[in-house]
Amino acid sequence: MRHGLAALAMAALATVQAAPAAAQAPPAPTTVTPPRSCPGPQYPREAIRYELEGISTLRFKLAPGGGVSAVEVAKSSGWALLDDAAIRTLQACSFPPGQAARAGGASLPVQYVWSLDGEHSLRPHLVPGSCPASGRFAGFRAYDGKPSGTDGVKVRLLVDAQGQPRGVKTEGVVLPAQTFDALIKYVESCRFGFDPELKGQRTDTVYGRVLLR
Repeated sequence: MRHGLAALAMAALATVQAAPAAAQAPPAPTTVTPPRSCPGPQYPREAIRYELEGISTLRFKLAPGGGVSAVEVAKSSGWALLDDAAIRTLQACSFPPGQAARAGGASLPVQYVWSLDGEHSLRPHLVPGSCPASGRFAGFRAYDGKPSGTDGVKVRLLVDAQGQPRGVKTEGVVLPAQTFDALIKYVESCRFGFDPELKGQRTDTVYGRVLLR
């Protein structure tokens, strides 16, 4: 596993630009410099444990007093844990009123790049044919990062020394209790392992999609 502090870069507040006002010639771009009062982003502990990485792209506006308002996720990192942490960090910022005035009420972009320290480890692979036949689920597609939808549910999980999943979490979907329980049991019935010919540090983290029928 990759342990230790997570390196995280806040990548766009320093280059946020205000849109020009309508019916005016476009002025030179106005750059909003992040104030020192902005807190450093904190990598969620659960995200570190599941080795979640990605880029959270947000849009926001500056209130007249310099506070942050109207924060929304423009492009998800793929993980709600990371997106929510990015939102909390941005909402805690306070800009000088002069910067807010220069922004002119424009919607501004910012990116939070979530990246863990250390080299990427070998992840477990799905043992072919190990997932049971099911009338609800068509299979498990390991390392498919597509969001949950009508055709599948994105999940993250851990794998124990025997290759059995545990700590299964769904992503981006709220399921009826009965469906949720059935999905968790289905994933826990699958088995994972490593190619013995591949050498290197191994991890116990897996993500993918449970395919729906």
